[in-house]
Amino acid sequence: MASFGNRSHGVILNIAEILSQDTARLASTVRVLGKLISYDVPTNIAVIEHGGERLLVDVTLLGDFPHRLKSLLQFIGELEDHAPHAGGGSVVLRARIVRNVDGLDLKLFEQSLLIRRRFEDERTRLGSMK
Repeated sequence: MASFGNRSHGVILNIAEILSQDTARLASTVRVLGKLISYDVPTNIAVIEHGGERLLVDVTLLGDFPHRLKSLLQFIGELEDHAPHAGGGSVVLRARIVRNVDGLDLKLFEQSLLIRRRFEDERTRLGSMK
């Protein structure tokens, strides 16, 4: 995985994949998108939704957060355990980058992600044969 300094560009995951992972993914950098369904100003916690799943996003590091509800947003950040605050085994994404991707063709995005993953798997498999 490429990185800038010690910052990773993030593995592209959907919310369901993040929520289905065990704690091994904590502290890893991910890139995820979802529709902004709520934002709590005092706590700087946003909630995004995609594919029927929801993810908490801590936007404290982003400064001003002027995004509108129902906007499609892509975040890059690190996964952390949110249990101390939520009383459960949930995960929160501590976002360091956000961009608005309204108008993105989600069906095409998901198709291209599958193709990319197949390519990366094939490249890894062929690389291990050397």
